[in-house]
Amino acid sequence: MSRSHAGETMQRVMTGKLPDDYVPTPLDEAARDFVYGEVWSRPGLSNRDRRLVTLACVTAAGAPEALEDHVRATLNSGDLTVKELEEFTLHLAVYSGWPKARHLQSVIQKQWAGIQQESDDDIEP
Repeated sequence: MSRSHAGETMQRVMTGKLPDDYVPTPLDEAARDFVYGEVWSRPGLSNRDRRLVTLACVTAAGAPEALEDHVRATLNSGDLTVKELEEFTLHLAVYSGWPKARHLQSVIQKQWAGIQQESDDDIEP
């Protein structure tokens, strides 16, 4: 499997379905192929573990768009529940700061509300 194919496959697994009209730029492709094709595809950590590391990093970095995307993908995947993310947020607040944790908390609430609104089923947090 080519690096590009591996990157695209893992990106779809980890982030969900990309829009049909999505056309990545060369920068998007390079980042995807490295991040998802090489780093996320490595053995040694579970996807759940990688999600926790990623959420900690994008929260600490103050990357709001990446945070929204990763929280939604995490909730959609079922790798972490809302309750687990709330506990993660509390732990993150101690080491990364309360304002960043509060922002993460609001993103979790917003994304969870959106997922519930889009779902026909009554899903548990």
